[in-house]
Order: sequence, then structure tokens, then C-alpha cells
Amino acid sequence: MEYGGPEIKNRDLRSRYATASFTSVNDMRSKNQSSIDRAGLLKWLANHRELSLSPAELIDALAHRLMSAGIPVSRAYCTLRDLNPQILARTFLWHRDKGGREADRLIGEPQTPEFFASPIHLIYEGAEGIRRRLSDPATPSDFPILDEIRAEGGTDYVAMPLRFTDGSRHFLSWATDQPNGFTTEQLSCLYDLLPVLCLRLEVEHVRHVANALLQTYLGHGAAERVVRGAVHRGTGRATNAIIFFSDLRGFTRLADTLPTEETIRVLNEYYDAISVPVQYYGGDILKLIGDGLLAIFPLTDEPERINRIACGSVSAARHAIKRVSEVPASRLPESVDAIRCGIALHVGEVMFGNVGTADRLDFTAIGPAVNETVRVESLSKVMGQPILTTAAFAELECTVELQSLGFHALRGVREPKELFAPKPD
Repeated sequence: MEYGGPEIKNRDLRSRYATASFTSVNDMRSKNQSSIDRAGLLKWLANHRELSLSPAELIDALAHRLMSAGIPVSRAYCTLRDLNPQILARTFLWHRDKGGREADRLIGEPQTPEFFASPIHLIYEGAEGIRRRLSDPATPSDFPILDEIRAEGGTDYVAMPLRFTDGSRHFLSWATDQPNGFTTEQLSCLYDLLPVLCLRLEVEHVRHVANALLQTYLGHGAAERVVRGAVHRGTGRATNAIIFFSDLRGFTRLADTLPTEETIRVLNEYYDAISVPVQYYGGDILKLIGDGLLAIFPLTDEPERINRIACGSVSAARHAIKRVSEVPASRLPESVDAIRCGIALHVGEVMFGNVGTADRLDFTAIGPAVNETVRVESLSKVMGQPILTTAAFAELECTVELQSLGFHALRGVREPKELFAPKPD
């Protein structure tokens, strides 16, 4: 790795831009005898032709166009700082023979000694460019990454800053295995492309960051509608769905006795534990309300799919209960040995939309079915059942066996409701 540290969420990227003409390094080197088509490269970068590329796809496509233009790059590495509350930077590593790989660096990861000895650190600190002629035996290996590139057959390496319009600095490097390294013309072309490349990368990166932030704060369904421009103040969408509501047991006591930072720490562990199974089984998390989590599993008109969705929601609830109970004490405040939660499952219509003032909106889910689900969950502790379902849920004919617990009064609901609990596996 260029910066010498761990990366997460690695994702291989199969190139959509490689062509059969790039059959060998010699084929690419023969193009170096002709002048480089800088105008063509600049036009391609500036004219997106209504085609949106992720930063990783853009680097991949540019690398292949550089090769086609007579600049035989063999490796590229790009790091873009991110605004995601969990991600410090997104990195893109491309090899001519291996394709591309995308990875994220989490906020909170310690900076390694290798990072401070890397070209990235120098570029972030203000360096305007770094070049190392690896074909020259006298060139020192003053960065750990140079040994790796040499081992791959690299003969030249250049790193340069990507300066965005908000003043932030990002990082890009190129390497080649061409004998004697980059020519003066090739290196000049790479630097001439920088201003337009920065603008194109910033556009694509900002679009990606905006989508990611919307999904982080609104959920996938709402984020997609906002991006499409399908959301206006006071509007909403009615959805028939399984409603999933979870509540952390004893949260009021915890909030009264723990410092605020430790209360937030408990909540984060709780939400981490419960959200994974909800999303794994197809749920869409709509709201985090204090110590409560509201999610839906949208239903269809197909009986077989309804059965699978219903069974998936029960599996999500069971796994959530298990994961919450298994949060290790070492990740909780000293005064908290374990955490528990209760979950309710119901079926009904949910109106999900945005409400608020003219300049401050919030997405929320409303409807009698939502209120009833919350009331049912409040009985889970009293009845000693971690998971409760309503009769409407039981009527879905889920293959999970449910047992009736009789009729119970719900606060704010006129008539008693029959409640059910999944039988033990």
C-alpha cells in the first residue's frame, strides 16, 4: 500500500475500459515515438458526455487512455479525503495487469510510521511533486513504496497533489515500467492534465460523497428519492410493510447514571449490533429515535416473497437480540456488564416523507401502524419476551412458528390486541 497502513472494505474493480489493442507493453511503447494527443485527453476529461464515473472508474478509464495515447503507465494510486463520518479517505489502486481495487480508511485508525514516511504525507504537507527515477541505481529508496514498485518492474515514479476548489489537497501517483522511465514529454503531459483532472475528480467525488452522506443519514430508500428530486416538503410515500421497532432496555437509567460520552458509546454499540442483521435480511432503517430503531421490510403482492420477507424479519430480530446480548463488556463502560433490547414486529401502512420548516426538513415515518408497533414493543419487558408480534404479522403465514400470548391492552389503542412470540428454535 502506498501509505503503508491497513485499509478496509476492499473492492476489486473490473475495468470497463481495457481494449484488445493493449496486448503487450511493447505495443504501448511503440506509440511513444509519436506525439501525445494532449488535446484529446483534455477533451475527454472535460466532456463527460452525461456519463458519471466513480473516482475509481475515472482513474481506470484515464489510465487506459494514457496508454492508448502513448504514456505506458503501469500503476496508479489515488487518495481522496472523505466527508463520511466514518471514513477518513477513499483509496484507489490500479495495476495495468491486475486491474483496480478500491478501499476505505476508517476514521480513528492510527497513522502508521509508514504513512509519515510516505509520499502521501509529503503531498498533504504541501509538496508540489515527487519524482523518483527507479531505473537509476543511485536513486535512494527513501519511501517504502519504492521497493514494492521496483519489485513489480517499475522504472519511474511520480506523485502529485490534487487540489480541489475548497482548498483541500488529495493525492495521485503514477508509475511506469518503460525503460529509462517517463520521458520529459510524458511527464509534462501528466502535469498538464492535472487542472482538468482535479475538476473532474472533484465533481465525481462530491457526487459520490453526497450520495453516501444521504444514505448514511436518511437510509437507502429515502436517499435515492432525494437524489432523483422526488421529495418535496409535506409529501410522503405510503408503503405496506413489516414494521420493525427495537428499544434498548434500561436506557433511561443508563442516561441518568452515565456520563454523556459513555451513554453515546453504549448507543453506538447497540445500533451497530442491531443494524447489521436488519440490513442483511433486507430491512431499511428509517429512524434512530433516542434508544429506538425503526425499520421496515417492504412487502410485495407475491405470496412466496411475502413469506420470505416475513421469515427474514423474524431472523433479523433473533439475530439482533443475540448480537446485542453478546456485545463484550470490554466495549462497554465499566458499570455496564451487558445490554439488552426488545423488538416488536407488526404489519401495516407506513407513510414515509419529510416534514418541517421551510429551511429545515426531517424525514419521518408516521401512521397508526407505527404507533401500534411502538406500543407493542413497550410490553416486551413486562411480558418477559424479547420479541413480540401482532396478529396482523401472524396472518402472513410465515413458516416461523408463533405462539399466542393472549389479548393485551395497548396504550392509546381502543381494543385489546392479540400478541404472539416466536417459539424457540
